[in-house]
Amino acid sequence: MENRNHKIPTWLKKIQENSWELELLISGGAIFSLFQLSGSWVNWIESTNEFTFFMGRNIILLIGTLGLELLKIGFIVHIMLRALWLAMVCVNYVYPQGIQKEKITWKKPFKNDIQENEDLQRPIIKVDRYCGIVMYLSISSTILLTGIVFCVFLFLSIPSILEWDFAYGLYMNLVILALVLYLFDLITAGLLRKIPYLTYVTYPIFSILDLFTLRKFIQKSGFLFFTNIPKLKFFSAAIVMLSFGLVLSYINTYRDLHWPNVFDKRGYTYQLSNGMDVAPRYYRDESVNRYRGNPSIQSKILHDNFVNLFIPYNVHYDVFLNGLDKKKEDRLLSDLASVSIDSVDIKEIQWHESWRDSENGISRHVGIESFIPIGHLKDGVHILKISIDPILIKQIEKNAELSDWEKERLHKGLEILFIKDTQLSIGQQPLE
Repeated sequence: MENRNHKIPTWLKKIQENSWELELLISGGAIFSLFQLSGSWVNWIESTNEFTFFMGRNIILLIGTLGLELLKIGFIVHIMLRALWLAMVCVNYVYPQGIQKEKITWKKPFKNDIQENEDLQRPIIKVDRYCGIVMYLSISSTILLTGIVFCVFLFLSIPSILEWDFAYGLYMNLVILALVLYLFDLITAGLLRKIPYLTYVTYPIFSILDLFTLRKFIQKSGFLFFTNIPKLKFFSAAIVMLSFGLVLSYINTYRDLHWPNVFDKRGYTYQLSNGMDVAPRYYRDESVNRYRGNPSIQSKILHDNFVNLFIPYNVHYDVFLNGLDKKKEDRLLSDLASVSIDSVDIKEIQWHESWRDSENGISRHVGIESFIPIGHLKDGVHILKISIDPILIKQIEKNAELSDWEKERLHKGLEILFIKDTQLSIGQQPLE
């Protein structure tokens, strides 16, 4: 019988013993990249609301964010452990004679279990092993989560994007059930693969998911890891790491999922004033760290004689356009837009097609844009309102089947406050 416990090749042993330089390089670069990527990932998923809708979006957002946060936590812990390891290596080199036990004069009940001339070789080896374990867990867990995201997109999102009839109802429930059982099996280290007879039910399903979740690629390394590590220590560390990952994922996604902020204990966050919302998302000269998917104007304070209004084309407007009493080829997004300033309707607005990159560069705004004259307005506060004409609302309600949410959006307008200030400031007086 062939002996599989063969000797480790010299080249592999050399890599294992000198991998710390590469590990530090990878961890440092990964940490920097992940802090940039995590925000872009959330913004990109949110931006898909503008041009498509599909099943599993929130699941993809949560699992993808969790994977990024686990990677981030893993690399940060790894670089801290590797820094500790390097420090111990340095001090062990500086003092090769070991610990001078006679100089440690602790008194009871403190205990001194140090051996005479003991060095740091054993702690150095232990920390080195921890570094390898943390690196492996971070990368392997992210590979699995990436595979799960791919499965959700493949089996739920794509059928709903292509509007296949079977994508809803029983099919959706079966896919979700299969994914939940598969995740449970992963978390419990293969519990459902150990139950007699039940394995005949789970085998065909799990075999397919093993392929698409990329588990096949890391299965052998997983066997090596799980058959050697103490289970209690592993699950304790995994629970701590997963808890931190879930908390960080929640902080990054609660706004997009419209969840309350459990860490914000202010009781009157939504009772600040009776005035209008003047958030940066309505003004394009103010930076935002999230996706800007709503109508906006150029600035909060206007020194110009016009308002540059941009309305992004959202996929949810299609149901409204389908309800217009026009042929499909004659329907325009601009047909829906009704604009007023200070409750005075603006007639004969010239709308223009507009394609522009978003602030974060991860999506494109497609919509309509207009330049509305405001030279006749007095300096001061004004309110611009975007809505749908009541006559068109009746047409749409008659011709289109609307959900309660779509009916609310149909009747709901948007108000944007701006301040006109055309007075010349000091130092800008015209020359005589």
